[in-house]
Amino acid sequence: MNSNQSRRQFLQAGLALPAVAGLTSQGGLNSMLQGSPKVEYRTLGKTGLKVSSVGYGIGFNPIPEVLAKAFDVGINYYDTARSYGDSEKIFAEAMKGKRDKIVIATKSSSRNKEAIINDLNTSLKVLGTDYVDVWHLHGLDTWPDAPDIPDEVVEAMQECKKSGKARFIGFSCHDPNKMVDFVLKTKVFEVIQPTYSFAIGSYYRDNAIKRLHEAGIGISAMKVVVALTGLNLKSVDNPPARPDGEGPLAGIKWVLSNPAISTTVPFMQKVSELDMNVRAMSEPYTPADEKLLYVMNEQIRPDYCRMCFSCSGVCPKGLPVADVLRFLAYNDFAGNFYQAKSNFRDLAKEIRDVRCSDCSSCAIKCPNGVQVQARLSRAQEILA
Repeated sequence: MNSNQSRRQFLQAGLALPAVAGLTSQGGLNSMLQGSPKVEYRTLGKTGLKVSSVGYGIGFNPIPEVLAKAFDVGINYYDTARSYGDSEKIFAEAMKGKRDKIVIATKSSSRNKEAIINDLNTSLKVLGTDYVDVWHLHGLDTWPDAPDIPDEVVEAMQECKKSGKARFIGFSCHDPNKMVDFVLKTKVFEVIQPTYSFAIGSYYRDNAIKRLHEAGIGISAMKVVVALTGLNLKSVDNPPARPDGEGPLAGIKWVLSNPAISTTVPFMQKVSELDMNVRAMSEPYTPADEKLLYVMNEQIRPDYCRMCFSCSGVCPKGLPVADVLRFLAYNDFAGNFYQAKSNFRDLAKEIRDVRCSDCSSCAIKCPNGVQVQARLSRAQEILA
C-alpha cells in the first residue's frame, strides 16, 4: 500500500487538528471505559523472547523514577548503548533485583573485532550482569562500505554469542532496505532495530520489514514518535511539546498495528509518557488516529526528514544529507541538543565546515517536501 495515498483518502476538506484530536481522545475514553490499560507481549522473532510491545529506549540521562514505574507495570524490554553517556550505569542502579524479569539490549559503536568484544565486556561490568539478551552493532548501515561488512565484525558478534555473554545478536540501522539482503545472506543476526514510524512512512520500510519478519528476525522499532510531539523547536532551549499527547499515542498505535513489529523503544522522561505508552498497547488504531497523524505529518513536512535516502550521493559537496537532518531532528523534535551536537561533531571536519548558505540553489529536491537547504543551514548554524 502506498501510505501517502492512503492518508490522503482519510483527509477530507475542512479537516482541522482540534476536531481530530477530539476524536482521538474519545477513542481513548472508550478504551478506558472497557478496562485498565494492560501491557501486551509479543515474541521477538525466533529468539523466543517474550517482550513488551512497547519497550523502553533508555537513551541519555534516564529518569530513575520513570524506570521504577516501568518495571512495576510490566515493561520488560530495555534498550541502551555504550555511547549513551551514563545510560548503562544509571540503568544498572535502577534494575537491581530485577535482572531475571527483564530483557536487556545494548550496543557497540566500534568497528573492529577486538573493540566490539571489549565493549561487550565493559557493558557487562557497568550493568552488573553476566550476560545481555541482545547485543547490537550500533548504526551498522552508517558503515562506510555498508552493506559490505568486514568478516571480522561478523565473527566478533558470533564470538560474543558463543561465549554466552550475549544470548542473541543484532544491529540498529536507519535504512533497513540497505541491510535486508545482508541479513538474509549471512544468517547470523537475529534482531534488527530499524527506524519505523508514521512520519517516516510504511512506503519506504514495509517490504524490508516484511522480508525480515518472514525470515524470523525480531524487529525492534526505533524513532517511533520523534516527529509527533506537535512542535518543531526553533531554539536550543525549548523542551519538546506534548511528548505525552495524542500525536505520540496515535503514532505508537500505528507502529503496533503492524504485527511484524515485535517491540518499540521510545524514550520516556515522564510518568505521563509511560502511562501513554501503556495505553497504546491496549487501544486499537482508529481512523481518527489516522486523520490526526495525517494532519501532524503535513505540519512537519517542510522540516522533518523521512529518511527515504533518495538524497544519498546527490550533494555536490559530499554532505550526508539524511544523517545531518537526522542529527538536527534530535534537537528540533526530541529536544536533545547534546545528542544532536555530539553526532554532528563526529562528522569529518571537511563535512562540518560546509555551509549550504554559500550555494545559490540546492541540488537536492526532496520528494517529501523537506526544505533541504534551509534545514541543513539551520543544522550548520546551531551544531557546527
